[in-house]
Amino acid sequence: MASKKYDPIIISGKVYWASVIEPNTNYEPVWQADISVEDEETRQKLESVGLNIKNKNDEKGDFYSARRRVTKKDGSMRNPPTVIDAKRNPWDGRLIGNGSYAKIKIQPYEYSYAGKAGVTADFMAMQVIDYIPYGDPSTDFQDEDGFTINSDLEAL
Repeated sequence: MASKKYDPIIISGKVYWASVIEPNTNYEPVWQADISVEDEETRQKLESVGLNIKNKNDEKGDFYSARRRVTKKDGSMRNPPTVIDAKRNPWDGRLIGNGSYAKIKIQPYEYSYAGKAGVTADFMAMQVIDYIPYGDPSTDFQDEDGFTINSDLEAL
């Protein structure tokens, strides 16, 4: 039985937990990014080929987890997903923070492993449209009333 051929899919949304510069090694090493499913067009693209949309009931809402294994079945290394900026320039290695807006290209394919079969996708590329630096304190906190460095200097 021949496998069904799928066209690549490009989806867009806010990305979370992007591990595209260095792979995520918490479990099996993978390059990955979770991308929010914010509109019906994105949902339709994913569901039409049988890809799973998840929800962790947090600020992300519904999302798709794009992944690429670091090693092939034969043990050789895969190339990481291509990452570019909004003008298609090669990415400079900056870590990508949660909430950055991006487009992700995935290649769906059928699999059969250990008695299970279905459709999954290879994480091919990402275009970062609106960049939020990883660990940027200005996005982690809000302005508050209280002590500031400048107010301490004014008292002198």
